[in-house]
Amino acid sequence: MSPMPENAAKSERIQLPVLRDDPTRVPEEYLRLRDERPVCPVSMVTGDPAYLVSKHEDLKTVLGDRRFSRAAMCADDAPRCQAVQPHPDTILNMDPPRHTPLRKLAVEGFTPKRVEEMRPRIEEITHELLDDMAAMTPPVDLVAAFSLPLPLRVICENLGIPYEDHEKFLEWVDVIMTFNTPHEVLIPAYMQLRGYFEDLLNKKRANLGDDFLSVLIRRADEERRLTESELLSLCTILMVAGHETTVTMLTNGTLNMMRHPDQLAALRADPSLMPNAVEEMLRLGLSGLSPYPRVALTDVELSGEVVPRGSAVIVNYETALRDPEIFPDPERFDIRRKPVSQVFFGHGPHFCLGSTMGRVELEIGIRALFERFPTLALAVPPEELKWKDYATLGNFETFPVTW
Repeated sequence: MSPMPENAAKSERIQLPVLRDDPTRVPEEYLRLRDERPVCPVSMVTGDPAYLVSKHEDLKTVLGDRRFSRAAMCADDAPRCQAVQPHPDTILNMDPPRHTPLRKLAVEGFTPKRVEEMRPRIEEITHELLDDMAAMTPPVDLVAAFSLPLPLRVICENLGIPYEDHEKFLEWVDVIMTFNTPHEVLIPAYMQLRGYFEDLLNKKRANLGDDFLSVLIRRADEERRLTESELLSLCTILMVAGHETTVTMLTNGTLNMMRHPDQLAALRADPSLMPNAVEEMLRLGLSGLSPYPRVALTDVELSGEVVPRGSAVIVNYETALRDPEIFPDPERFDIRRKPVSQVFFGHGPHFCLGSTMGRVELEIGIRALFERFPTLALAVPPEELKWKDYATLGNFETFPVTW
């Protein structure tokens, strides 16, 4: 199929993101596009054109094929998904081979061995938060009381970031991780967050410890394995990515368990189902669109549609993880489902570094939450929940629960 004429593409473009009528479900428009136009011309928040890819196997191609580039998004003339140009020294904005050695450094902080060593501390933090929550009078916002502080405290301890600073840097993160933040607000937030980490790294240099930021400082200063700008960008993205996704995972995992009491009862009766339950909670979590588009380096055909060279391409995790070609009866939440393919954490060179940590946090958090509050329930009708449509990683604004 030949590329669509520019005028035709403009007239048929769908504006992203598609807003949710039901905050607890994938918009019907996204599901329709997957079935009828799996590679579809769209407009990003900035108004720049892109293609939205909705099928599971096409998503894997876009994320894993060298014909699609993250680094090309940093070019001056590249389409923009946000009001600022991506920083080329951020690991998420690199392609191999430059990306490869930095990823090898970054993964040291999230190896299965390191995560298992942290498991007792993750459990301790979980129970501390649930103790605090139990002392509150319901309804309680699960996001503020549990889903946010659990992964944030864990990543702060792993990296060596003072948790007491979280209210300060979370304000900047919220601004940065929102698609429609205007340029005049976005730039100061970037500068303030970067300045915070500059100060933190300088303080750590005077008193290096065994936290992961200290490890990275040694790699930069003594071994010269990354530049100061790469170090700064890596520290920032590890903090942001190290908790943002898990917040959404925990909240949506809780929602799916509450909405399927038969599955929760099965899990309580047979705790060995937990690994499968984690995969199913990930699969049917409301993860949204990828906030990290790729640029096609050449014309590429996907599902019969040619994506022209130079086009931005966005993948839709939600529709890919509900693709009936991969998952039979895809909307059914089934913790006994045999895992087929898990792209919740991405695919290819940029597969999430913290996937093991995220799975452990979800396993520990969900198990402990329902052990402590076996009658946990939404405190409002589901339709009254509000989804953060323009947040790059989604999630509910608040999630009031009672017990």
